[in-house]
Amino acid sequence: MRWLLPILMAAASVAGADGARPIRPDVLLVTLDTTRADAIGTSTPVVTALAALGTRFQVAVTPAPLTLPAHSTLLTGLDPSEHGVRSNGGETLAATHPTLATILAEAGWSTGAVVGSRILDHRFGLGRGFDSYDDNMPAEQIGEYGYPERDARAVTDAAIAWLKEAGRERSFFLWVHYYDPHAPYNPPGGPVGSGDLDAYLGEVAFVDRQLGRLLRALPGGLRGTIVVIVGDHGEALGDHGERTHGLFLYRATIEVPLVLAGPLVPRARVVDEPVGLCQLAPTVLRLAGLPDNSVARRPGLPIADGENASVGPIYAEATLPRTAYGWASLRAVMSGGLKLIDAPRRELYDLTSDPAELHNLADARPDDVDRLSALLEQEFAAEERLVGAPPPVLDAETRAALRSLGYVGEEAASSDGIDPKEGVGILHELDEATDQLRRGDVEPAVERLEELVRRNPANGPLQTRYGEALLAAGHGDRAIAAYRAAVSLRPRSEFALRNLGEALLTLGRNGDAKRAFEEAVAIDPRMMPVWLRLAELAPAGERADILHRALANGVVSATIWLELAELEFATDPAAALESCRAASTLAPTSADAALCLGRAHLAAGEPGRAAPNLRRAAVIGRGTPVAAEAEQLLGELSPRREGAQGEDGR
Repeated sequence: MRWLLPILMAAASVAGADGARPIRPDVLLVTLDTTRADAIGTSTPVVTALAALGTRFQVAVTPAPLTLPAHSTLLTGLDPSEHGVRSNGGETLAATHPTLATILAEAGWSTGAVVGSRILDHRFGLGRGFDSYDDNMPAEQIGEYGYPERDARAVTDAAIAWLKEAGRERSFFLWVHYYDPHAPYNPPGGPVGSGDLDAYLGEVAFVDRQLGRLLRALPGGLRGTIVVIVGDHGEALGDHGERTHGLFLYRATIEVPLVLAGPLVPRARVVDEPVGLCQLAPTVLRLAGLPDNSVARRPGLPIADGENASVGPIYAEATLPRTAYGWASLRAVMSGGLKLIDAPRRELYDLTSDPAELHNLADARPDDVDRLSALLEQEFAAEERLVGAPPPVLDAETRAALRSLGYVGEEAASSDGIDPKEGVGILHELDEATDQLRRGDVEPAVERLEELVRRNPANGPLQTRYGEALLAAGHGDRAIAAYRAAVSLRPRSEFALRNLGEALLTLGRNGDAKRAFEEAVAIDPRMMPVWLRLAELAPAGERADILHRALANGVVSATIWLELAELEFATDPAAALESCRAASTLAPTSADAALCLGRAHLAAGEPGRAAPNLRRAAVIGRGTPVAAEAEQLLGELSPRREGAQGEDGR
């Protein structure tokens, strides 16, 4: 880390002897997805060093253990009960809410964002105010929860490219989002040890290294840059029986790293008092020299020495138990060293004497429960009047189409009222039934899932898995009923609609499948697998048009280009060559793309350009049908025709 020293030395002289601040500082906001507060340490030398140069907040609390609601708070300074984004993919941030980007852009800053997962797709409203909102990533790189993602190296490459493009004419605000620590945990090079914890920390360490690259690329170093490093939520890693995050409101998932450095930020300061992420946006504006009262109703973070760190109660909520599983939602409030979690079975913890939150004091301290409950009721009393906007794609026509498919046109509020502390056991049983199904024990899996559905009928993922098991057992109509139940529970879920479409397609009900797929891409126009299905279901003469529609809607996919090239080989070889080039650019290590490019050059009468690509396809795809076809085409080329034209610029 030798490069770090000059950067740190430059940052150390930011304030100067007289405390003067550069005019219009740059602002770098880095959000670390799924990063626990205690993940920062020896494996994160960059964040640790930056904290030594600035101010670190020992207890920073996210308002929600989910990516989209937490980032909505980071950009607006509002809690979810105020900005209205309560889930991932369920709502859009309303245009009436000012954000850091809209305010800084209006004040003259260049604004850019680079995100690591399309769970922060611009369709959810976070792109407002950004001159450039880079949420483009290959559709083939799909993570555990269905959204395309890209790793920290690719995110950093894109962020550095934006910095170079932005120039130095204006100060900049750049938001960079790293998604790597999200499950599944697959750090480059593999984990140093074994198990989920080691792999998870390996992902965090990889992000830290890429953050170092990003800091090194700052045009003016850290001297004139406000740098914010903050997590959006943590990761349970088995804490209280939760594998990842979203279900509970314990410290593992709601306490996150928060470090500020740069102009006017005290060095080597640690704030021990708890703070909320809703305080960050007004703080950034204040440090940038702008009014801080346009984005939040709570005070900013206590930056200056001696500044009052008492901000009143801190709130958090978990709506995923209700929206995904049909259980009870959770709400929490922290005040005076106590935390109350409002659930069917309420929990009260003394965070000073019981930091692991193992001893529920709710029965023993009813007065504290009543006092904190009153704070919760006051905070959430107005949530029925939220101004959060639903996804704009669900217009009247789309809702009518949903109803025509046999399910409701608005998200169901169905809940079985199960306490998540008990519901987590249902998820463990669901995993066991899924394992049975994968092993081929279909009928036992059906029986197990049927019993779970009786206990928890409002559980959308459970209904989906039940439908899969019924389909495997040959119970087609019952399977479709289960898939429809999953859609009825979350009709705004493109994933539920896609699952229904796939089931209908399996049963040969192509017309109904097509309609379900059309509704899925109406909700998410960049859902590549669904566009491929629509092309497959279309008459031959319409398939190319559908693939072009996918590209026009922003799909970034080598697979789409390859499918398009296959259609073009017979009708437009020149277009096929361009499509193969596009596929190869997006997937330079793909044997299919290399074969496509080789075939396209052959069709264009360019054997010298074809041969290197065919050889590459044979090497990359060794032992596959793709390699066999490439070798066959190479064998058909005569030495005279290969010539010396060279590879296609690759």
